[in-house]
Amino acid sequence: MLKLKIQKLDDSYKYLIIFLVLVSIILFVEYKLDSALIDGQSKNQSITNHFLNNFSMTETDSYGKISWNLKGERLEKYPRSDRSEVFKPAMRIFSDDETFWDVKAEHALDPDSLFKSIFLSGNVIFEKTDMNNNNEIIIETTSAIIYPESEKVETNVFAKIITPDSITTGDGVIADIKNGSVEILSNAKRVSYTSDKSEQISGDRMQYDLDKKTWTVSKHKDDDKKNIKDRVTTILKTKKKLKND
Repeated sequence: MLKLKIQKLDDSYKYLIIFLVLVSIILFVEYKLDSALIDGQSKNQSITNHFLNNFSMTETDSYGKISWNLKGERLEKYPRSDRSEVFKPAMRIFSDDETFWDVKAEHALDPDSLFKSIFLSGNVIFEKTDMNNNNEIIIETTSAIIYPESEKVETNVFAKIITPDSITTGDGVIADIKNGSVEILSNAKRVSYTSDKSEQISGDRMQYDLDKKTWTVSKHKDDDKKNIKDRVTTILKTKKKLKND
């Protein structure tokens, strides 16, 4: 009788050991599968690993004064890359003279997530507002680089510039908002209008003075458009997957 009980205990112990081994194997396999999946995603630069929906962020200077505010439908960060991307970005940049300018686009790419230089694409609109909350100038284009800290905008593609009394178009723009100048780099065409007449002027390069609110023909001759295109290419390279991943 005693021998039978010992045999039953041995069988129960053996089954317990088998059960624990099976559970351990299952847990180990699941762990390895999860690790492989996570590791595979972490190496894929095309798959975001951090994101925020309907976000808002603000940058302040050393005195606590707001430099800019950025909102968007979605902010994405990518593994093994410094870049971040924003969908439906809306940015307000505050100037030293208490005025501000608004920026909107379909998409934004920041190559280093420092918000020093941002490539915008898709229905890009810049709108400068004066002290009385009136529109000073509007720039419309399809893509551009924006530099929030220095308050500069540049594009090498077609753009339209709208002021209170004129519409000017051309290929390529450099806008230095802080210093009050906007320059069209080539094929500039300006149409101005008053209540009783309109006037058209064409030229290679033209420059607008935000303080004087006047257009003048620019005599600069350089490779601005090519330099801007090179900077755009450099930023867009951050979206490419590393070859040796």
